[in-house]
Amino acid sequence: MKRTDARELAFKTIYSKFFNNDEDDEILNVSDQKGLEFTKKILDNFAKHYSEISETINSILKGYTIDRIFKVDLAILVVAIIELKYIKENPKEVIVNEAVNLAKKYSTDKSPKFINGVLADIIKGEK
Repeated sequence: MKRTDARELAFKTIYSKFFNNDEDDEILNVSDQKGLEFTKKILDNFAKHYSEISETINSILKGYTIDRIFKVDLAILVVAIIELKYIKENPKEVIVNEAVNLAKKYSTDKSPKFINGVLADIIKGEK
């Protein structure tokens, strides 16, 4: 499975978790499926670090909170931030480009610019 497809699967899974918050519900069991290791890394980091990721996003937003972000955009940001902060296997430019492409495919016309801006601010803050 290509990393693009793995990201998309992770995005869809995280998006669905925003609406199904069962504590006992396993996020996604992909450990036995060949080619899904990268998806599993993203989802494991989501389970471990979501509150920290939320704080990161909230610190970037100006004039509103994370609760007002479209859930699609939030799921895309979460996947990208996990890659940027915890996995660190791909160049930052690739991660941002993949996130923008997901926004173009699944969200509103304004979402790619929003996603790009938030991720750019996060990257600037890391330097």
